[in-house]
Amino acid sequence: MDWSRAKSILILAFFSLNVFLAYQLLEAKGEQSQTQQVSQDTRRELTELTSDKHIDIRDQLPENTPDVSYLQAEPLKMESLRKQDPRWRKNSSGGYTLTFRSPLQKTGDLQKILDRYVPGFQQYKSVDKTDGDSPILFQMWNGRPIFDDRLTVTLKGESITRLELTPFQVRSDNATATRPGWSAQSALVTLIKSGQIREGAVITDVILGYHGQSYDGDKQLLSPVWRIRTEDTTFYVNAITGASEIDTNGQIHEQQTERGRFN
Repeated sequence: MDWSRAKSILILAFFSLNVFLAYQLLEAKGEQSQTQQVSQDTRRELTELTSDKHIDIRDQLPENTPDVSYLQAEPLKMESLRKQDPRWRKNSSGGYTLTFRSPLQKTGDLQKILDRYVPGFQQYKSVDKTDGDSPILFQMWNGRPIFDDRLTVTLKGESITRLELTPFQVRSDNATATRPGWSAQSALVTLIKSGQIREGAVITDVILGYHGQSYDGDKQLLSPVWRIRTEDTTFYVNAITGASEIDTNGQIHEQQTERGRFN
């Protein structure tokens, strides 16, 4: 066997591999640089729009473009709730209600109290800055709230009078289908340019979570969305497609963005 020739072939193969890997690295860096530049352009555009239209953003926006995916879920069955407390009843909105005929005294840690009545309560968290007399908690999934899965606690003074719950059980998080999503800045630019967020508006909070529509009976597809709230309107902007919904006084109207995907 010609060892000199074999050695030359191996050296050439390793050289070719190194050239290929270097090209892949340069290409990846170029794509990353381009993505960062798009984000800078979007932030600049958002700044100009909010300044021109006198729009006040009172929440701190995340700087990074998130990785997102869809969730598949289904409503939690009544049996699971009644195992926790047999007084849970189905309500007209499709969720469940637990009414305390004798108001429950809020002594000690409220979370420990609620843990006795709500299945999987440790997964629920408050994400809103002001709760008033009816604090709302959302089930969290990988640190993001499921906006359709909410626990509303009705208080009267220092007593709990009622719990309302619309619980979901996540069946699949499609982790293998994770992809880069829309940034919060992109969602805001779309809503402002389309006129959905009007001149002089105050944007109170911007949160990434999940929201969806029912399909195939009890199953539900939950989309990653940016929930954007002004003083009188709640918007959901799909973090994959850019489509938006307006939730005003409980009525949701779907809107299609005229702008393509961007960061």
